[in-house]
Amino acid sequence: MFAKRFKPSRALGHLVLLGVGLVLLYPLIFMIMAGFFTKQEFTSSVIHAFPVPKEPTLDNFKALLAGSTDAAVTVYFRNSVLRTAYNTFWAILTSFLGGYVFARLRFKGRDQLFLLLLATQMIPTTIAIIPTYLEFARFPFFGGNHVFTGGKGILDTWWVYLIGGPGINIMGTFLVKQSLEKVPIELDEAAKSDGAGTFRLLFQILFPLQLPIMAFIAITTALGTWNDFITPFFYTNSDSLQTLPSAITRLSSVMASPGAVINYPMIITLSLGVTIPALLIFFFFQKYIVQGLANTGIKG
Repeated sequence: MFAKRFKPSRALGHLVLLGVGLVLLYPLIFMIMAGFFTKQEFTSSVIHAFPVPKEPTLDNFKALLAGSTDAAVTVYFRNSVLRTAYNTFWAILTSFLGGYVFARLRFKGRDQLFLLLLATQMIPTTIAIIPTYLEFARFPFFGGNHVFTGGKGILDTWWVYLIGGPGINIMGTFLVKQSLEKVPIELDEAAKSDGAGTFRLLFQILFPLQLPIMAFIAITTALGTWNDFITPFFYTNSDSLQTLPSAITRLSSVMASPGAVINYPMIITLSLGVTIPALLIFFFFQKYIVQGLANTGIKG
């Protein structure tokens, strides 16, 4: 019976999948094993494909969870969590309201404005770094500015995150618009005839229908913000404003005094701290990503 069920092609397929899985997991395995090294042993040893320390230590993982003298990890982690939650909230709100405006409201130039918003998605993020820096630096009446000159604006302040983070989520707006266009307009009219106001129509009737889309927007925004390196690195200097991705780069230069040894195991462990939450979010919520995209492509 077993011989009949056994198929060499199936076994070969499983071996190939196992091999590919090990290749994809190798960076994570290397990071975990490197985290058990001291900085002295890591820099003085020949690092193999699967490094095994002679004197393993948990100091790097303790620093990741509770902070250390080398890095204010708890501050970086707090900043990453707060910024991710803040941007995710505004992405959900702006995507839903923007999608409702373009799907339900009728006004002159609506379609042209929507196409213009979509066109902005073709602008590479790196092109906007210098204009954004100048915008923050010349922000009126902040940081000693007299209207547009004289100070540093909102650079190196929490306003970089509070003002620079929220904005119109173009892709989220597009997805919500596509989804709402499949919801019959008669639903809105029936709700209004029953006495529902605009707020109730939006958040008690239409919003629950968009939960798969909202979940997709929340997950992708959270992952993007959590891994964002550009904003904190280019627009802030204070150590208290750094998030985990930007702090990792800064630590490579500020951890060590001249002639000292850079703590690469600590940097690798911090990178692990950035990677694992993103992997867990994607692993547990990947079905919502697929469902959210699928809902926008169903023709009603």
